[in-house]
Amino acid sequence: MEWNGEAIKALAKERKVTLADLANQIGVSRQSLTDWINGALPKGIHLIALCKKLGVTPNTFFKVSDDNGITVPVHRAKANAKVTPERQGYAHELAREYSLFFKNISDPRIVPVIRSKDRSDESARNIADKLRVRADARKGEPLNPEEAFTLMENLGIHVIIKEFPNTIKAYAFYTNIHSYRVVFLDYNTKISDLIFALLHESIHAIRDEGGIGTSYDPDEEKFCDLVANYIQFPEEYIKFVFDSIHGLPNKGHQINQLKTFGQKNIHALYGLVQQIIKSHPTFNLNVGGADTNFRKVFPSIGDELFSDSDVSSYLNTLRRISPVFFHEIVKQYSGLSDRRLGELLGVEHILDGKEVRLELEKSYKQRA
Repeated sequence: MEWNGEAIKALAKERKVTLADLANQIGVSRQSLTDWINGALPKGIHLIALCKKLGVTPNTFFKVSDDNGITVPVHRAKANAKVTPERQGYAHELAREYSLFFKNISDPRIVPVIRSKDRSDESARNIADKLRVRADARKGEPLNPEEAFTLMENLGIHVIIKEFPNTIKAYAFYTNIHSYRVVFLDYNTKISDLIFALLHESIHAIRDEGGIGTSYDPDEEKFCDLVANYIQFPEEYIKFVFDSIHGLPNKGHQINQLKTFGQKNIHALYGLVQQIIKSHPTFNLNVGGADTNFRKVFPSIGDELFSDSDVSSYLNTLRRISPVFFHEIVKQYSGLSDRRLGELLGVEHILDGKEVRLELEKSYKQRA
């Protein structure tokens, strides 16, 4: 495993302790602590003292990556949750459950990569235009869920829907498992947040192989947001929405009209308003509280998958929204136990693994 000294700085900031104070509490010089942050490995006694002061285990300071063929680029947490090495470790543990599954894939796909490190607005627009083409997006219309999943398929991304533990504070996160692109999507993610979450992680996927790196980079996160917004909300749609609301008599009417657009096109309000502001800087509309309440009317992706307890319906939906992952499940299921099949699909507490196997045998084996 590789020493990750950067975690010291992140944890010290989270615990609101200065690096000078931390060094003093451990009994080393400030320079020694800086050396550890920059890559030097502390002695065992100092590592133990460091862990004790920060309230973590030694594994926190080692990168969870190349030793088993899995990399989880540091991803942004949702809402007000903080990005921490511990959360990164929890995401890695979830990804590790799929290590053998991806190691057994025999036909790697040729997938697109964006190697440019340019984070300009023009670059974001260019990338967005290319990805909208790959999504088969309707010209001038906001991306819909079907188009988002089409993009995932065309980028060779395995979308895996799992119920995240409370320790993973994210709608979705990207990981590379034995050179395969994987996006884990939380079962409880609302449909209104689905498209943006998938788009953001897909951009990480195509830029990850361009050497962007695995350390948390707020500028890279902002750039992924920028590209995702341009993909989801094309300029024609932004203009149409703005023209429809800016002349309304008050902000209440504007918000209600935005909700109409959001309901029709399955998206939240906040991102749309931010895009309007980019085009019209004087536009001022606070939709924070309204957006929070509006999202509650949408079902979660899990609700969509398990709208009934019918195994056939579930598999048909999974095949439609995650064809890359589903195709590989069909190829490998005969060598999996019922329990393991349920775990990989994330249905072990919802559907019977044996029934899933029988349905796969009956309806899908011949299509593999």
